[in-house]
Amino acid sequence: MSNGMRGMLGAYARFGKEAQGTTVKEVLQNANADFNIGMESVYTKDGKVIPNQFRTFREDTDETFGVVKGTYKVMQNERLLNISDDLVKRGVVDWDRIGLVDNGRKIVASFKMPDGFSIGGMDSVDQYIMLQNTNDGSGGIRILPSNVRVECGNQFTYMQNLLNKMGVDKNALTIRHSSRQEDRIAQLVEALKIVDHLNQTFMETATELINVEMSQDERINFYIDTLGLKQSEDMMKGGKDYDANNPYGLGTRGQNTLTTLLDLETSDTNTLNGMENSAWAAFNVATEYIDHAWSHSKDGKSSDSKVESAIVGAGARMKSNAWETITEMYA
Repeated sequence: MSNGMRGMLGAYARFGKEAQGTTVKEVLQNANADFNIGMESVYTKDGKVIPNQFRTFREDTDETFGVVKGTYKVMQNERLLNISDDLVKRGVVDWDRIGLVDNGRKIVASFKMPDGFSIGGMDSVDQYIMLQNTNDGSGGIRILPSNVRVECGNQFTYMQNLLNKMGVDKNALTIRHSSRQEDRIAQLVEALKIVDHLNQTFMETATELINVEMSQDERINFYIDTLGLKQSEDMMKGGKDYDANNPYGLGTRGQNTLTTLLDLETSDTNTLNGMENSAWAAFNVATEYIDHAWSHSKDGKSSDSKVESAIVGAGARMKSNAWETITEMYA
């Protein structure tokens, strides 16, 4: 890790709270997630009930989460975690972290799988799954496969666009609210088989990438594309404002970001076992930047909104797009 980022915890280590307890109730209490979701009628300004419209809300604070139809089924946090509790008791997965997004509009519970894997015998990765549920009617229960690189804590979630590319039907990683508890557990078990297949593919592809060398120009263009850094054609070669010291036409913010990324390339985490300048290293430089530097504010303080984004939002999609881009180029 670069000197400027030394001491900065990755986004995954800052997301939510560590799961503590031996029962679902204890885990929820310790994560401040032991609240229920209510559902009640919506009224017009003159007090009349609006047909087939209900608000979902957090019962302890009365905070409204969304407006849903009458067919919507609330999934309480306790019922959500009970889906995985059976697998925890059997040693299939273990409690990891519980995170609330927007005060509970969305809840994310992560679980660590017992076996990690190695990239070419050079780099270790732990396997996780996350259960994500929305309490505003915007979606069902999603199973998100997730990997965390042991060396630096970089986290990578398989977002839906990447799953589509890999031929995984989103329904295979979705659990219906209306299912019976036994059916939900069975769906989770089946999903774990898909996760095993995804991670086997990830491991094999990463092993290919660790043996692919990228030029500095290729790496810089990859970073610019991954992070959406703005370029000015007038400032690039052939442009009227061309500057040889800034051949990529980046603004001040973009140049600062690129300096950080190039600094990260030389860190211990990205030169491990001779992996420097490889496509695998470039991918990890990008994810390390998002999880560490990007998820902190300008003054170096942790940004809750960007931590959430790095795990399940726009930041996670950037990392997913980075993987898609690097594999299409080199794997």
